[in-house]
Amino acid sequence: MEKERNNNLSEGTKYPDFIVNVMRENDDFLIKYAKETNDEVSELINDSIDYMVIFVKKGEENWAKSTMAFFTIHMFMPLSYAIYVDLLAGNILVCFMELRLMLESLTKCYLADLKYPDSTFFQEKLELLEKETKSKNGKTISKREYDFMKEFDKELGFNECSIKLWGKLSKDWVHTKGVMDKVVYQIAEKSNVPSWGLVIPCNFLKADLEDIEELHKRISQFRNLLKITMKNYKQEFSFEEI
Repeated sequence: MEKERNNNLSEGTKYPDFIVNVMRENDDFLIKYAKETNDEVSELINDSIDYMVIFVKKGEENWAKSTMAFFTIHMFMPLSYAIYVDLLAGNILVCFMELRLMLESLTKCYLADLKYPDSTFFQEKLELLEKETKSKNGKTISKREYDFMKEFDKELGFNECSIKLWGKLSKDWVHTKGVMDKVVYQIAEKSNVPSWGLVIPCNFLKADLEDIEELHKRISQFRNLLKITMKNYKQEFSFEEI
């Protein structure tokens, strides 16, 4: 029989110690039952380190100009580590939210560098991108995330891969109805509330493996998009191979 969740903070135990203990137990759980997901999250961190080297080689002057340097150093790097920390804490819901933010940021930062190469500061490039408009039903309206995703997919020949991934992350893990449906499904089908639907940190149970496997799948999809994006970026801006 599967053990019950251990969410009780024993008297005299400091909360940071409790957090560390739960994370250690979840690490053992992942290694035993979801090693592929554990490995995929680790490789995401390795990707952030590898791609950061590209911009380190170009020097500090390029960091101020490149929006992709901002993405890699100040968003991709910390968020990849954050996903691992949240996974160990049982906070899968936030892992998906962080992955969605990474995808949106990758899209916009790539387009900002591509469309505004003459701007000398990454913040200015992104602000220019955010101000872009489109015509709809005879009216001029601001572009939204979907519009940038569509441009991004077209530019890189992704056949709407980033739009589809963004849609899955948004519909299932960011909007209230998607979260509600996930909770109700697991209660009805597995007689258990998902770990992320309780107090965090929370110990994983086998009932959580479906969500853990989905995280593996979505991260893998993101890493594939990222790999092609960085390859094209290095060619476009004459970066050295690493």
